[in-house]
Amino acid sequence: MVTIDLFSGAGGLTEGFLSEGYKFVAHIEKEYWACETLKTRIMYYYLKEKNDIDMYNQYLLLVDDFNDILRARKVVFEKYPELEKILNTTVLNKKFGDTKKDKDASDIKEIFKLIDSSMNYMGVNKIDLIIGGPPCQAYSIIGRSRMKEKVNSDERNYLFYYYRDIVKKYKPNMFIFENVPGIFTAKKGKIFDEISEEFDKIGYNLKVGNNSKRDENIQEAINYGVYQTRKRVILFGVKKKLDYDYPDFIKYAMNFDEKMCTQNAISDLNSLNPGEGYDRKLVKYKKNPKSNYEKYLREDSIGIVNHKARKINKQDSEIYKIAIQKSSHNKQLYYNDLPDNLKTHKNKENFSDRFKVHGNDEIPHTIVAHISKDGHYNIHPDIKQCRSLTVREAARIQSFPDNFVFEGPRTAQYIQVGNAVPPLLSKAIAKALKEYIN
Repeated sequence: MVTIDLFSGAGGLTEGFLSEGYKFVAHIEKEYWACETLKTRIMYYYLKEKNDIDMYNQYLLLVDDFNDILRARKVVFEKYPELEKILNTTVLNKKFGDTKKDKDASDIKEIFKLIDSSMNYMGVNKIDLIIGGPPCQAYSIIGRSRMKEKVNSDERNYLFYYYRDIVKKYKPNMFIFENVPGIFTAKKGKIFDEISEEFDKIGYNLKVGNNSKRDENIQEAINYGVYQTRKRVILFGVKKKLDYDYPDFIKYAMNFDEKMCTQNAISDLNSLNPGEGYDRKLVKYKKNPKSNYEKYLREDSIGIVNHKARKINKQDSEIYKIAIQKSSHNKQLYYNDLPDNLKTHKNKENFSDRFKVHGNDEIPHTIVAHISKDGHYNIHPDIKQCRSLTVREAARIQSFPDNFVFEGPRTAQYIQVGNAVPPLLSKAIAKALKEYIN
């Protein structure tokens, strides 16, 4: 099925479709390092199809720092020169937006031209499916709370118009529009009504699920084998003349037949003290997998990447220890619980649950992009390590396989993980849509 991927990020939504054999002619993403991550992942699937995973592993071993990736890719391109063209043609580092207001935005006609060029190069003349999710900060409840009155004028509220324009131009049979539950309540529901109306005008029904009430159609990541509490909305667009039912995604959910908890997600990863590890260098596993989930995510992987722990100051270290001790007794640390000498914020209400541990025996809480700013809300449960989660640990909780590499500096890596759709959720979506292809 020929697919276009919009607002791609690092490719969490894309991953499930790539793993199920979908053919992509374009990934459009505004962040440079997310695009580089997409290129690396496309390279993995290309080499896998060529039965040459050894070449992919060689690429991983050649990179000690994210600045090495272009040099390392040349080794791959020497053997597969066509791959360089595929990556540069299909991964488009472009930003949707109003070119009159944003100098970094690209005109929609330019993006059409690039997609057309890619379709021509890939030898296809029809798009079957479009997937993607416009940035959700302006829709999310937390985002609206932080932005206050600015949310009403935020341009991200209206990025769905560019999604609509791509659908109108290429006329796929179906599309998947992924977002946060807050899309139903943004501007008291007016945003969602507007989205539905715009797609209706161009000949598509937008289906939210099988329940008549909107907010009862929220997908829970844990129901798809993802070891994390994460709520998403999966909107299904279909041409009116086809009138397909809303897909049965849950039919294809993974089940590892074990307790879904933090220790079953990350306990086999190498132990690190604060500041230890490597941002990009591959290191060998030192522990055996203990859970089915860990075994699954280690398949076709020769080691661990993106596994470097943040440094931590003395005060935060003391706070983390208290938080971890409480977590071991199934208790949450609240700011007012701290000794006075460890309290530095006057606004105690907003900082009430600033420090949070992913408890060993608990389902990990939602990983969000804020993890790029600090690790206080994502503390590792092992008091001996006393630190926050690494990128790889966060990626495990998101259900990314270990051979999925996040390119760029660590801050960019964290953002990519936090903004991503869990791959196990996207895999179920991709499998369900195959029913309509067949």
